[in-house]
Amino acid sequence: MLAALLFEMPDKSASQQEHSTPDQVKTLKTSLHPLLWILIAGVAVRILLLVWFAGLPLDIHDERDYNALAVNLVETGQYSLDGHKPVSMRPPLYPAFVAGVYRLAGVENFQAVRILQAVISLLNVILLYCLASEIYNRQIGTWAAGLFCFYPTMLGQNNLLLTETLFTFWLTLVCLAVVRLLGRDSLGYVAAAGVLIGLAALTRSILWLFPPVLAVFIIVFWKQDFRRRLAAVGLLICTFAVTIAPWAIRNTRLHHTLVTIDVMGGRNFMMGNYEHTPMWRAWDAISMKGKEAWHHVLRSNRPELGNLTQGQLDKAALRCGLQFVLDHPWLTLRRDIVKFFTFWQLERSFVAGMGQGFFGGPPVAVIVLLTIVIFGAYAAAVLLGIFGAVMVPPQSRPAYWFLLLVIAYMCGLHSLVFAHSRYHLPLVPLVLIFSAAAAVNFREIWQRRSTRQFRTAACLGGLLACSWVWRIVAGDFHRYWDIL
Repeated sequence: MLAALLFEMPDKSASQQEHSTPDQVKTLKTSLHPLLWILIAGVAVRILLLVWFAGLPLDIHDERDYNALAVNLVETGQYSLDGHKPVSMRPPLYPAFVAGVYRLAGVENFQAVRILQAVISLLNVILLYCLASEIYNRQIGTWAAGLFCFYPTMLGQNNLLLTETLFTFWLTLVCLAVVRLLGRDSLGYVAAAGVLIGLAALTRSILWLFPPVLAVFIIVFWKQDFRRRLAAVGLLICTFAVTIAPWAIRNTRLHHTLVTIDVMGGRNFMMGNYEHTPMWRAWDAISMKGKEAWHHVLRSNRPELGNLTQGQLDKAALRCGLQFVLDHPWLTLRRDIVKFFTFWQLERSFVAGMGQGFFGGPPVAVIVLLTIVIFGAYAAAVLLGIFGAVMVPPQSRPAYWFLLLVIAYMCGLHSLVFAHSRYHLPLVPLVLIFSAAAAVNFREIWQRRSTRQFRTAACLGGLLACSWVWRIVAGDFHRYWDIL
């Protein structure tokens, strides 16, 4: 499946390639050279980072959880945190991935996991090249691949035992399969998309609700007869269901209620939508203690919840959160607007981690320099991406609308639950496609600076930039000061 998606040429059909002249073949080979150089430089940068992270412990709570799950999978065969009690707190595929590395390279061989994630990130560079070339052209594909290959935050994520690298890989593959489906009459891409969405959902549960959304999109935008579109939708749902079915059956039997991926969705929704949710840091509701903790509020309102399974408790938390939303619509709307801008905030996780002594505790000068690089790269990517999306849409409008749909779906769900800037990272490759389009067409965009599209893009970018400045000055300034 991966080989088929990677090695099908994006710009020419097979029949066209067969009749290519020697000069065309030479041009094709030459066009691949920039990508090759990007990959070589990418390998060098990743090796340097592997040297930096070698021997560092797992300082992030989520890393420790994934490590514990992987260790218990290897040593006891149980998906549990303590080796005894089965859990469904996190999706299973990433712990299984880490456990597979441990079986081959030794238990808690963090460096082996980091090396394999570096390889996956390089594969993602190739995937992004194929995706951007399919939507635009090879020049923009090369730009997008180069921008992603050296994107600072994603380079750092490759060295953490977190889901970002693997999930971003699956998400890019999903987009490539769907974009190729939109330009061809092939149910094979539909089946691939269903399996890949299942694998992505088993890595991060946010995508398990995406198949119905994609089904509607296929019905509306796929240019085939109606029966063909219905067959595609049925195949998509079936392949997705088959992919997640074994895990969903295990969870449902364990918790005595339907649990498809994990038991975090309901409680996350409640934490983002109850009386003690912080307005400006909704994601930090997880740290609430005592009477303000979500589980205390839930049980105080429903004393009969004493002996529920984790899955049943999650369903009760979802109902509690929904009731709060219905009772407080205007407060919920204000929170969701704040969460939307929080989702697109500057990427401060690595800066905060370095300030807490993680990642080897670099000196202040290095932290300042890396902060400028990380913030600058993100701001440039997003602002260019806005101009690219508004002013340089691709000729294939279904592919264009699909990319925007994926971005809107993930941003929208996180805005409804609780948002953190870390959650936008899997969307970085898609944003960079539009950034590359803007970079390649920069002169044309500037020449059109008096148009309505330019003013629209400038207003959107300016609004987002104002939210960054406001958040630093009014919200997080004291935290940055403490770091320094």
